[in-house]
Amino acid sequence: MARSIRLAVLTGLLAALVIGTGTVFAGPGDNNKLVNASLTGLPQAFVNQFLVGVKGGGHPWALEEGNARLGRDGHLDLNVHGLVLFPEGNNPVTSGRAIVSCNGGADIVQSDVVPFDPSGDAHVNQFLTLPRQCLAPTIFFTTASGVWLAVSG
Repeated sequence: MARSIRLAVLTGLLAALVIGTGTVFAGPGDNNKLVNASLTGLPQAFVNQFLVGVKGGGHPWALEEGNARLGRDGHLDLNVHGLVLFPEGNNPVTSGRAIVSCNGGADIVQSDVVPFDPSGDAHVNQFLTLPRQCLAPTIFFTTASGVWLAVSG
């Protein structure tokens, strides 16, 4: 009987630890993941308005496909494919960057500028210096000047 009680208590403590940390016995490499999200284009003009500290673009953008993966070590791998003005269907912007907003916009971290081709494709693969705590991270793909065109959802 005492052994059953100890086993039940141990199981309960282990379950509380797993639920409390948000980790479910991840495989190798999974424990580094902070964000793994798809991206969505800017649905409407967002002039002079901010989303968690990042200014929105002045024109809607459509995105064929986009995703971002951010590790606790700051490694960011972001891809956009077919990010174009809507409804025009073209991309007049030649360069962009990724921005990670942490802690409700209190901490903003930017990648280096990357090429953004006319068909709307870009790739960021870089280590960023994140704040010690990066709560509720939001990842953006922006113009080189930092106006967002796509955001993690």
